[in-house]
Amino acid sequence: MQLTQKGKVSALIYLASAIFSLMTVTYGFFPHLGISISLVIFTILAYHIKRDKNGYTKIFFAITLALSILLSVRSQELVILLDILGIVCFGSLMVIYDSHNKLTLFSVVSAPILIMLKSSLIKSEYFLESTTSIDKSRRKENTMNSVTIGLFTLVILAIILPLLASANPFFKEFVTNLIDLIGLRNIKITESIFRWVMRVIIFFILAIFVPKIATLENKDNSFKLPFQESLNMLVPKIAVAIVLAIFFVTQIQLYFASPATLQQLGYTYSRQVNEVFTQLSVVAFIALIILYGEKVSGKFNKILTIVLAVQGIFLTFMAYNSVYNYSNAWGFTYKRLYGFTVATWVLGLFLIYLYSFIKKTGKEIFLKTSVVFSGIILILINLANFDYLIYHHRKAATGQGVDYEYLSRLSSDSLSFDDQLSELTKNSTQEITEVQKNEATDKGLWLLIYKIERLQKKYKDMDIRGFNLLEYLEYQKIKDIDTELLRNKYQLINPPGVYRQTR
Repeated sequence: MQLTQKGKVSALIYLASAIFSLMTVTYGFFPHLGISISLVIFTILAYHIKRDKNGYTKIFFAITLALSILLSVRSQELVILLDILGIVCFGSLMVIYDSHNKLTLFSVVSAPILIMLKSSLIKSEYFLESTTSIDKSRRKENTMNSVTIGLFTLVILAIILPLLASANPFFKEFVTNLIDLIGLRNIKITESIFRWVMRVIIFFILAIFVPKIATLENKDNSFKLPFQESLNMLVPKIAVAIVLAIFFVTQIQLYFASPATLQQLGYTYSRQVNEVFTQLSVVAFIALIILYGEKVSGKFNKILTIVLAVQGIFLTFMAYNSVYNYSNAWGFTYKRLYGFTVATWVLGLFLIYLYSFIKKTGKEIFLKTSVVFSGIILILINLANFDYLIYHHRKAATGQGVDYEYLSRLSSDSLSFDDQLSELTKNSTQEITEVQKNEATDKGLWLLIYKIERLQKKYKDMDIRGFNLLEYLEYQKIKDIDTELLRNKYQLINPPGVYRQTR
């Protein structure tokens, strides 16, 4: 049977759906490589189906593809979550955006939801059709015949494969390896059957919805808002600008206050840094929303717009300085590095807005550039590898020195497990005291041992679907560590609590 062009695309969709269900439904480990390969396939397929491939579509495709690949590289949980959210958002924008429709703030924020709602209502144009014209009843008949033939083929294979395997040891080895590869050996009702049921369910969900999304991809996806995006924001701008001006005066007083003054106010350096970022986040987003929603006209209004944008930039630099000083004194942590990231992102949005305002490029260009800039920031978070920076460039510290308890929480992206373990046990002799054991426990020894054992177990009998590059590089460094010896050596005789021994 010769398939039509849409029939071929439909076949590719079904194949991609089958690959996704097999590669992502696992048990006991996250399918880093499996989900990465699956999302790369779907991203390329969606880009192939889309007819209107303008410049921004290509950028959204590149960002989605890069984030999909990075899922098999990074292992830190928050980074994985950010990557998945980014893939959903930028993949959705790649699907719905074309040169005929204007990109709005609403369409950017709601893109994934709109795709799900619209695709559930649209009629799919993709199905397995041949070049010969077939009416609907004939099509249903052919579908039923295909399902019947498929089930009959599986029954026949179930009969002849054991017979042929018993007759030829080489063929038996081939079949055995194939069964091991797809996980059919020693099927258990509680686990294996459940996984296969989930795979079948996921396949059918994808097989139903992905053709609908593919149909939606080349339709008119414009959406008219029931209200104008450009509103008269003069009064809110005046109010916010005045409040910010008063705030900056008091904030500068607080920012340059002496430690003794801060202590009298009950205001610690840590609290100062944290609250600057709280203020930054709230004020910056309010200011950006006001600036974006404004239809600027009049000289006074334009001046006020620039003043409000400059105030946001000024607050961003204050945050930079605060976090820099805190990091310089006490090292890097996730919170501080994400603080730098948020500050960079907000500063970039304000600069993009000022550029588009001065050049009069329009709000859509500002929005498009901001979305692309956000995608670049997300990719840079992956490439920067905060775990590695924290351990190898500026370790987190407390008043007592390096904070090894915090460092033990780092993921395998840090490539530091062997070095941490060596540091925690370097002063121990053959016989160590309870004090030394308690000290090692307080510094995160047991959490570190747990992470090492988890990697050893995972990669000793590795399932390729769970492969992660940085995890594997860490495993190569710690695979020969005898954790059982360490457990026996550092076991407390009178442990103060179960938590210490199991965390």
